[in-house]
Amino acid sequence: MDETTEVPDAEPANFDPVQGFEQGAANGTEFSLADAFRQDLEELVETKTVMISVRGYDRIRLQVQYHMATGKRLDEISRKVQREYKDTFSRNLYAAIDTMIDLCDGLYVQPEGADEPVILDPDESGYACQFDQTLAELMKMPDAATSNARTVVRRLFGNNDIAVLNHAERLSRWLQNAKADVELEFWQTGE
Repeated sequence: MDETTEVPDAEPANFDPVQGFEQGAANGTEFSLADAFRQDLEELVETKTVMISVRGYDRIRLQVQYHMATGKRLDEISRKVQREYKDTFSRNLYAAIDTMIDLCDGLYVQPEGADEPVILDPDESGYACQFDQTLAELMKMPDAATSNARTVVRRLFGNNDIAVLNHAERLSRWLQNAKADVELEFWQTGE
């Protein structure tokens, strides 16, 4: 090594190593990184469902409740759709729709004045309707008795495939990060 070559420091000059797990907070209370870690982990593990609004239903604030899925289940949905469709757009659209159908726990509404969402139950059965014949009948689809779930989903979104994909993107974001704010638009997330 010649004399003009500089040897880099072992640590960057602005590096501040963690001073241990217990650190005093500004208000004098103790802050534990280990406790914060465990709390975040617990929140992630306990999050089993999410409510995602359906854009365009502003008066009733329509929302769909979804449950968490395994990667294996999502792969099964994707493989099924890949066997059915050859073009990329159809594969993306129907993988999104089938995922929404598979993970749907029910549709909910929260009209003005309601503190919490309530089930959308037009038949007063005690159960939230899903992407099913009940919803097809509520939407007065001419072929409600024979409509499949895919057709019902597309109709709910006004046959606007981009709106379906936008909703599915928010579901996908939640599946990746159970703490994600699903009401933000993708461009607002900074991703």
